[in-house]
Amino acid sequence: MLEGLSDPEQPNNEKLFALLMQSPDLMALYDAEDRLQAANPAYCAAYHCDPAQHLFWRDIMRANYLNRRGPLIETDDIDAWLTDACARRATLPYRSFEAELHNGKWIWITETISADGWMLFHASDISTLRASSRHLRKERDTALRESWTDVLTGVPNRRYVMTRLEYWFEAQRLQPEFGKHSLAVVDLDHFKALNDRFGHDFGDAVLTSFCRDAVSSIRPLDLFGRIGGEEFIFLMPNCPLQAARDRLNLLQQMIRHPGHSGEPSGTTYTFSAGLVLVRHDKDIHDTIRRADRLMYRSKEEGRARVLAEDHKTKA
Repeated sequence: MLEGLSDPEQPNNEKLFALLMQSPDLMALYDAEDRLQAANPAYCAAYHCDPAQHLFWRDIMRANYLNRRGPLIETDDIDAWLTDACARRATLPYRSFEAELHNGKWIWITETISADGWMLFHASDISTLRASSRHLRKERDTALRESWTDVLTGVPNRRYVMTRLEYWFEAQRLQPEFGKHSLAVVDLDHFKALNDRFGHDFGDAVLTSFCRDAVSSIRPLDLFGRIGGEEFIFLMPNCPLQAARDRLNLLQQMIRHPGHSGEPSGTTYTFSAGLVLVRHDKDIHDTIRRADRLMYRSKEEGRARVLAEDHKTKA
């Protein structure tokens, strides 16, 4: 944390800490669960938050939106906006982009992600730079984001997911230790029957609700997206199979609660999932095929379950 730099045994760290706290640039540190752990006064003033409260990023953004302060969020549906934003938030080890604040300032943001999922946020005021072409850059960024977003659910679409998976896999292969990373293919059960019984509007509502629940359950380091119909992918870096299975089972319990997503009385839905470890000697397409075969086997064995690849189940 930033506070750790003030160790009196390290005078250079103390000076660095003091300068970071005085800087007009915005600095913040989020942990692997996306809770704010440290921030300098400039960040706290712009985002109206207190690092001592250790709030989730999504809660900070929701409070700013509702109070019309902090970052300018142009949406009529904050839940949908947060689903989209959280689904992409830390899927790259580094990214940079522009953002506007309610006070009219523009800031240039960089986010750097460590291997264990912690995020360093840094932003500088660029209000006076190239203001005349700002609207063109904003239109460009909006068009790019829309091309990577599933229109119905607001989560990353197949194009975005596959691009990020290939990028992530190649980056991981260069690491000295590959680590234990899990990938799951998830498919909603009896979805056609739900559509036939209650109509396509209800089916769309189920898909949207499932995506919001899924995004609320993932870490910033994870990747989640819709790859077609009622089928989804979860990539869970630094997460062994048993931990990944536990997380998917918790999501299953969440969505099985009657009336959870506004369904007609007594109506619930479930999913089947195939779960595998990512292997350094196989490409990401082989990994998806293995998970896909396990997902179909889980349906054959009764649905509403997570079937993981191990010495007893070799897909």
